[in-house]
Amino acid sequence: METDRVTRNERPVLLLLCILFLTTRLPGLLTLPLFNDEAIYLYRAQQFPAQLEFTVHDGKLIHELLLAALARLPWDPLLTGRILSVLCGWLTVVGLWLSGRIIGDRTAGLFAGLLYILSPLAIIHDRLAIPDAMLGSIAGFLLAASLRLTLLPQPNRWHAAGVGALGALATLVKLPGLFLFALPALIIVTSAATPERRHQQWALLRTVLIMTLLAPASFAPFNYGGAENHKVGVFNLALQIERLTDNVRQIGEWLALTLPLPTLALIGLGLSQRPTRRLILTLVAAACVFCMALATIGSVLYPRYILPAWPLLLVVAGVGLSRLCHLPVALRGAGIAIALINAIWGSFFAIQYAQNPAQAPLTTADRHQYIETWTAGYHLDEITLLLHTEAEQKGDIALLSPLQPRLIHIGPKVYLNGDPRISFVDVDVASDNARQLINEITTQRTVYVTLDAEEVVAFDIERRFPELKIIREWRNPHSDMAFYLYVWSP
Repeated sequence: METDRVTRNERPVLLLLCILFLTTRLPGLLTLPLFNDEAIYLYRAQQFPAQLEFTVHDGKLIHELLLAALARLPWDPLLTGRILSVLCGWLTVVGLWLSGRIIGDRTAGLFAGLLYILSPLAIIHDRLAIPDAMLGSIAGFLLAASLRLTLLPQPNRWHAAGVGALGALATLVKLPGLFLFALPALIIVTSAATPERRHQQWALLRTVLIMTLLAPASFAPFNYGGAENHKVGVFNLALQIERLTDNVRQIGEWLALTLPLPTLALIGLGLSQRPTRRLILTLVAAACVFCMALATIGSVLYPRYILPAWPLLLVVAGVGLSRLCHLPVALRGAGIAIALINAIWGSFFAIQYAQNPAQAPLTTADRHQYIETWTAGYHLDEITLLLHTEAEQKGDIALLSPLQPRLIHIGPKVYLNGDPRISFVDVDVASDNARQLINEITTQRTVYVTLDAEEVVAFDIERRFPELKIIREWRNPHSDMAFYLYVWSP
């Protein structure tokens, strides 16, 4: 009966968390313009199953399959993709709450959910149509399942297979999800057990590993995740050793700004209590292993890559908050102050981001990628509207793109995909016969070319293709990057 009473008391708190989550995620959902990776995933989803080969090669299968299903809806594809990430973010909160229940500290689970809602990194990536929020939600449920496995009176291999299936699912959402195996591995290995149960623990761990590897192994013949090779630096060991220090420093900075830093101080509150020390050390170690795996092999890192470590760190921070009543008065006051700082910082960030992402205190990497460079889709709606108007006036037109996965080429394809008057043609403009190919196309329809400022310089467009006449230029309001629209006039 006591359990039922506490459960009823949890319901209004969960409702409040749900309301707070939605108020920090839904306002300004489309304020940040379409970003390059979103455009790639949305375009492949619209073309499903024709682009399935590239989806598998990119190693993000589950996310893109769901986007493909949503692409059938008569809505803005960017809106539906971002709503999917919002849903995944809410599932992460549910996973944190479940983790608290499983360890017998429901208050810790609720606090962890609140800290997630107010975490700047989560506020950003729960609102982008990319797979990182989904991978974070899988990490939350993998945490809950791993904790549950070690608390069962008689865990068997079916239970371990369930945990491994979640690990396998993580790899199918995004290949680096494979590093999350450190979570169940450390939880199983460090759980208190009699010598007689040690053999059983290793058997469970083998089952988890086999199930986790089963999914990527099944897709290995199709080169699953092969596109990630360019982000892996261990093939050049000497260079990667040089990068390692910088990667660790970057991850530390991202944790400090986006967790944010005061949250890490809450971990110490839990460490001061003997009953929670083993659990906290285990989860912190698993989060560190995940981050260090990225730092060790990554030649290209972005803050969103460390999002799967959030559930682990936030649960231990939630445990620290839930133990405040057991601490001396001075530490209790410090813990309350730290929690208030987190709440104020997270609320400020959420409001600022919803109003104007460019003014929010983003990390340098996020600002560069989402706001300042060719990857940010400022004015893309104007570009697609102008192309649509040109198609209405000229009849059939061809939109030509270089063989580059750049936003200026993929974005218009996403939004003009259903217009029968516009055909999309890819031409290698770096080749010697590019002019001849384009001239052949112009015999049938008017040719337009979209380019960004970097491409204009890199391909020496204005000198090599004097037939291209610029129609419009759109400047990025936060940098010197620009998008251009040309028409081919022989």
